[in-house]
Parts: sequence; C-alpha cells; structure tokens
Amino acid sequence: MLKIKNNYLMSKITTLQIGGPAKKFVSVKTQKDLIEAIQYAKQHNWEYLIIGGGSNLLVNDAGVDCLVIKNEITGITSQSRTLRVASGTLLQDFVNYTIEHGLSGSQKLTGIPGTIGGAVYGNAGAYGQTISDHITSIVILSESKNLITLTKDESGFGYRDSAFKQRKNIILEVSLQLKKGDSKNLQRKAEEVLQKRLIKYPVGIKCPGSFFKNIVAITLPKDILDKIPSEKIIYGKLPAGTLLEMVGAKGEGENGIKIADYHANLFVNKGNGTAKDFYALAKKYAIKVKEKFGITLEPEVQLINLPPLI
Repeated sequence: MLKIKNNYLMSKITTLQIGGPAKKFVSVKTQKDLIEAIQYAKQHNWEYLIIGGGSNLLVNDAGVDCLVIKNEITGITSQSRTLRVASGTLLQDFVNYTIEHGLSGSQKLTGIPGTIGGAVYGNAGAYGQTISDHITSIVILSESKNLITLTKDESGFGYRDSAFKQRKNIILEVSLQLKKGDSKNLQRKAEEVLQKRLIKYPVGIKCPGSFFKNIVAITLPKDILDKIPSEKIIYGKLPAGTLLEMVGAKGEGENGIKIADYHANLFVNKGNGTAKDFYALAKKYAIKVKEKFGITLEPEVQLINLPPLI
C-alpha cells in the first residue's frame, strides 16, 4: 500500500534545503511500488517526477504541482567483476562496495552525494573518472511500462549528460564491469579524493554541488581559448568556475545565497536562502559570462518548475 503524503516540502529532501511543497509525495522501495505510483498518478491525471537523493535539484519556492516519487530501490549483486546495482542505491554505498571487493574504476567518485540512478542520469564524475566509464547496460522502464535493456552506446552518454535527460525512461538498474584492484590502494586513493572534496564541500554545506557544467575545451573557438590561461584547462575541460571568477562571482551573494569565496561555481544556502535568490544569482553571473566570453553556461543542477536561465 502506497503511503502518499500531501503538500510535502521538498526542502526536507534536497541538499540545498530549498524547495516548496510537492502536491503529492511518495517513497518507493520496490519496482512494483514504483510502477504502482506511476499508475496512480496517471489514474488521477497527475504529472509525476522521479528523484533520487535530492542532491542536484533546485526546486521552485512555489513547489511542484505533481506527484514526486522518491526512488529508494536499493541493492547490489555481483558476478565476478560485473555488478548489477539498483538505481536507488546511494552512490557512496556503491563506491564503498567496489573498494571493499577490490574492484577499480569508481574510487574517485567517493564523496559525491545522491543515488547511482541520478549519477547515471547526469553522467556524474570527478577527477577524470565518470560513472559511465564502466557501464555495460542499463535496465529502464519505458513510457509504455516495459522493461528494456539498453547498451551503453544506446544511453547517449556525454560530458555530464545522457539520453535520459531527453527521454521519459526511468532508470531501474545499472550493470558495470570493473577492473581488479587492490582494496588498500583503492581506499587510499578514495581518501585522497575525499580530502580534496571536503575542502570544497565541508560537511553540512547546503549546496547542490557545482551549479554550472564545465565546458569541453575542444568545443570552444580558438579566440575564446586564447583568453584562458592553458593551465586552467583540466582533464580537457574549461571549469565554469574559472569563467565565473573572471567576471567577479567569488564571494558575491543574493540575500541568503552566497557564492563561495574559494570557488566561483559553488552556490551555497547560508540558512535562509530561497530558490528565487539562488536563481537570480545564477542568472546574473551566467549573463555576465555570456557578455564577456560569448559562452552560454549550462546548469549541471536540474531546475524544477523554473525557467531556463538564459
């Protein structure tokens, strides 16, 4: 039996702690419950929104007029070096599992919040490693409610992107084939990455991660690249934070939202921030970057019930 809640504040489940009420809200722990929730929404002519850990969302202060379904379907099964991971499994739990079992390929993803389904949706990554690196297939629930297995190539992965952003498919399970590694060595590397992350994202920080996507350097015209010091290009990407810093974003704020003094692509809720403030600050500096460099920054964060920034 589904336990559907009315007018559930999204600020309770987003890492930003921002967001108005969802008209209806339910958590699901099985595929059966997920399908039932979707059918329930359709029977009542409601739109529905499926979320994972709430770590990459900016939700309108007015909330969302739909059924929000929180995916808490978890589990990891293994056969040799191949893992099958339910989409609601926390990404950190997956990383920990691979390290404990001596499987290399995800250790640099340590510390990234959210679920593996959300990570696949946005092709999350860090320090040159992405979740799609070792994916072999993905089981989805199609719009017609059929279970379909897609190959990695059919999933349309790009930098912080996938075909799932354009489709109404629901990610149910991810299969990955990893390489053998040494658990102690993998743990050491993960701890090194985590220490770097904690400098940027201290424990308890209210932020959605980097707000804007970095830019793949080879996609930029030469005249723009010539304005950027070559040492700023990291893993083939021009950090959005570099551009934001060059237009004066560091340390700036809008009421309860502040851009970090140490990183211009880190927008933080200082405690009483609103989506309106957050959106206004992001839009202000996206426009400044567009005017100075001719580059349209693309949000890495999902804007829920909010218009495009530019």
